[in-house]
Amino acid sequence: IARSRKEYWGIFYSAAGGGVLIALMSLFKIYLGTKIDNHFWRSIAEGLNYGIGFMLIFVLHGTVATKQPAMTASTIAAAVERNDGKRAVNQKLAQLLVDVFRSQGVAVFGNMFVAATLALLITLFYGLYHGTPLLNDAQIRYQLKAIDPAGPTLWYAAIAGVWLFCSGIISGFFDNRCDYLNLRMRLRHHPLLKRLLPQRARNWFADYWHRNYGSLVGNVCFGMLLGMTGWFGHLLGLPLDIRHVAFSSANVGYTVASGGLGLWVFIRSIVFVLMIGGVNLLVSFSITLWVALRSRETKIDGWWQIIRYAWLQVKQNPRSLFLPPQENTENAPATEGDAEK
Repeated sequence: IARSRKEYWGIFYSAAGGGVLIALMSLFKIYLGTKIDNHFWRSIAEGLNYGIGFMLIFVLHGTVATKQPAMTASTIAAAVERNDGKRAVNQKLAQLLVDVFRSQGVAVFGNMFVAATLALLITLFYGLYHGTPLLNDAQIRYQLKAIDPAGPTLWYAAIAGVWLFCSGIISGFFDNRCDYLNLRMRLRHHPLLKRLLPQRARNWFADYWHRNYGSLVGNVCFGMLLGMTGWFGHLLGLPLDIRHVAFSSANVGYTVASGGLGLWVFIRSIVFVLMIGGVNLLVSFSITLWVALRSRETKIDGWWQIIRYAWLQVKQNPRSLFLPPQENTENAPATEGDAEK
């Protein structure tokens, strides 16, 4: 949650790095669709593409914007002050929601802007080099239909939001299991690792896996959930699939550049992608916040009052919704004028 300019731009650059890999993952997913006809094996390959890509983004300290709610919702629940009735202090929660919205917004922008821009550039260079568009007419029509909110797109986005929540639960489970099994000490004293690695390298390896085991496993599981959803829908004859904001923005870049569809189609498609992102975030954030509050036996006393406080803060300083404060004054000492007030 960015409360200073340094944290704000740190999130943007991290999300931009994630956007680069997301654009490449999206391109590889399109490639897999042209090479693998069997629905099951294509779903496995797409799931591995997602999972390994998410894991690589994590290792390289990139950010996938839609995975933030699993963290921010828990942070909100932990930061909630409780009185004797165990009810949240609304003003503090309202300020925290504004901070979360600003942080989530810059992360989504970083993912979308870089993923869509890189997709446009890749498609243009491909067309110049090969003399043919990257996507054919059937693929262009499919991609445009995939983001059209008039169809089941937003329902698919909600399913992706549920999987985002589940990935956070999975990560937490494996983090707890890692502590319970004392994975660090097991790896440090593993007989095979003692033969393969010197002590310093073995200690680093053990510490890294102990700290990141849950996140790495959670990313792989999240990718497989995304990849396999469409196959289960096909198998059961149910409307099951996923739509993810970052991948959809990359697909828009590939589609618009391949078809030469123009600025209006691009703008309209970006609006559709933002709707997908809104559903992704709303579903995952709502479920995670509900679970986090229940786990702490905390209640929020009236959402309308919280929204009212948040609106008053935004009305007083509109730029705070999109840009961080000039400096982080949260822990700064009060000035003489402030003390007199």
